[in-house]
Amino acid sequence: MGSIGWELSRMHPETNYIVDPWSLRGFETIHGSVTFTIGLLILISGVLTILDIALKPMQSRLIAGFMAVAAIGVAVVYGNTEHTMGGGITGWALALLGGYIIKGLVSDYIPELSSTIKAASSLGIVLVSAFILNLAWFGSSRSAEPWVWITMASVILLGLAITGTHAELSANRMLMMVIAFGGGAIALSAAAARTNLLAAQLEQSGIAGQYKDTQITSGYFVALLGVLLAFVGAVSMWASRRDVIINRIRAEKQRAAAEASAAEIKAALELAQQHQREARAGN
Repeated sequence: MGSIGWELSRMHPETNYIVDPWSLRGFETIHGSVTFTIGLLILISGVLTILDIALKPMQSRLIAGFMAVAAIGVAVVYGNTEHTMGGGITGWALALLGGYIIKGLVSDYIPELSSTIKAASSLGIVLVSAFILNLAWFGSSRSAEPWVWITMASVILLGLAITGTHAELSANRMLMMVIAFGGGAIALSAAAARTNLLAAQLEQSGIAGQYKDTQITSGYFVALLGVLLAFVGAVSMWASRRDVIINRIRAEKQRAAAEASAAEIKAALELAQQHQREARAGN
């Protein structure tokens, strides 16, 4: 977030300051605002995920949904020109992800079957759903505004987050994916930030430098470093909570097994005592 006050792009010193402006800071370009907004979204999402309420399945899913809606909001505010996506390998990849999400949503309704039959059924649901999704939407290239594609990506990520193992970790999974994709968006902004510097020079003085003489600088790397630290923290929090949940489940199973064993011992003892009483009565 701090990169909005730092230089995002500048000219190489070899150009001897022929053009003006020599550099652009984050607050002088749309890319700085986008970087700041992504950082703010990551910060708010991280704070919500840290809270104890995120350990409850429903609240965790709601927090994950908030992240998806916030990502769509960023695309609505900053998106502009249409982009073409879909078709080919990309279309099939998106369709398979959609099929995997559908499998996760309906897995609770699949009856108890042998492991082989259940695995085959799950694979069949994924493939059939992917084929239908690819035929209906992803199979051909389409042009749409950025918010449409971000909405689609957010729905897919949200589906992956809430259908994963342990519903309590939905927010943690969504946080990791949001940080990864937000960092990707910042990383891909380097070329556009350099182009913006040349455009500002042309607009201000009527003359611009060459693209090869521009470079990305401090603010860009500050932002990427922040994203890296946030991702490491998110992964650590997810792993820690997963271990706690796994240990709790293991303890509950062990307690249930101990209670069942105690009940069996008690029943066997009572049966033995009954046999003794019957034997004494017979004598």
